[in-house]
Amino acid sequence: MSQPYQQYPPNQRYQQAPNQQRYYPPQGQPYSRSHERPWVPSQNPQQVPTYMPWKLPPRHSPVFYVMVAALAFLGVLGFIMILPMLTESAGNAGAISAGIVALIPVVVVSALVWWIDSWEPEPKWLMVAMFLWGGGVAVAISAWLNTAWGEAMWRSSGSPIKGEIWSAIVSAPIVEEAAKGLGVVLLFVFFKKNFNGPIDGICYGAMSGLGFAFTENILYFTRFYDDLGEIALLRFSSPLLHPLCTACIGMFLGFAVYAKSRWMALPLLVPGFLIGASIHFMHNGWATITDVNVVLTGEGSMGFNYFAVQIPSYIAALILVLWFRKEEEMIIRERLGEYQRAGWLAVHEVDMMGSLEGRRKARAWAKSRGPLAVNGMKRFQEETAHLALNRQRAALQTMTVPRAQREEARTLNSIGRAREMFMAGVR
Repeated sequence: MSQPYQQYPPNQRYQQAPNQQRYYPPQGQPYSRSHERPWVPSQNPQQVPTYMPWKLPPRHSPVFYVMVAALAFLGVLGFIMILPMLTESAGNAGAISAGIVALIPVVVVSALVWWIDSWEPEPKWLMVAMFLWGGGVAVAISAWLNTAWGEAMWRSSGSPIKGEIWSAIVSAPIVEEAAKGLGVVLLFVFFKKNFNGPIDGICYGAMSGLGFAFTENILYFTRFYDDLGEIALLRFSSPLLHPLCTACIGMFLGFAVYAKSRWMALPLLVPGFLIGASIHFMHNGWATITDVNVVLTGEGSMGFNYFAVQIPSYIAALILVLWFRKEEEMIIRERLGEYQRAGWLAVHEVDMMGSLEGRRKARAWAKSRGPLAVNGMKRFQEETAHLALNRQRAALQTMTVPRAQREEARTLNSIGRAREMFMAGVR
């Protein structure tokens, strides 16, 4: 026998299995039962995953987060620039109180946008960035240009009242819609993968308009702080004005996604901007007429504005949203059916993704299995919806096949990883 084996007492010797190679512990290492291997395991023909099944791959690249951070930074910078305007009349405490009151319509309208975007939710960070753009950059641009335009009219006409009327009726609809819509255009250009159609454009535009309305409300509340309750009721009577107007711009940009050339966005921007600015113009025009009548005669009503402008606009917007949501539902069902027939998805997974109620029940089931399963199910639903719309864009030839296939491979890998996470332990 070899010298290494003779180091151990006979009762601790390695018992060799039949027809197996004898194993000797290395020189100088203490004896333990881990050395008692009856044979060397054969190689597994299937590779063990090298990743942790509870850790999902990143959905977005670092460049995505850098660009979102830059967009949000611009919004915050714009808000800081107009901060002196917000605190000028009522001070810091008044501005904070006004900001809390102004959050009320933000919560309500945000819930509405979340419902509109529920079929294929967009990244929340982009939604936040659009809100900051509207509440910061768009307000700063509008305050500067509206003031300059109003002063120019004042100097040319010699009447400060004409300057104010011009600024409210003509300048505000043009400048404000252009400033708010610019943020949506930037998303269309730099975040192509996250701009999949009219629904996305409506949601991005609405968030930009909501941010603008939030900051504008604070400005009005602090300027008339002694009558905060009355002013709040007046401002809250039109909570969807700014979101609706900018959503028109986003909707027409969303139509450009279905065009073979992204340059189609330029002509499509024209009707979107004109419709949004027209709704804004009619609202401000009638509000200005009402204010003048109150001053001159003590009478005035916004009833015409509500029944002739706002309510018809809201009804038309609701019809369009329901139509676009139904179209998105049909696309997701049809495209995921192709992946089900190819063996990438189960029948019950396609059924679940084709129903908002099915998705809710699936998330409730995952919640009973813990936070990791919840994260996995949420990611599974997001990526599966993205998979369907990615294939739809490739079918419409609005993106190259190689690019669509690369995105498909990434998405299918993420879907598989997410399924492993919420199905762990299920037999």
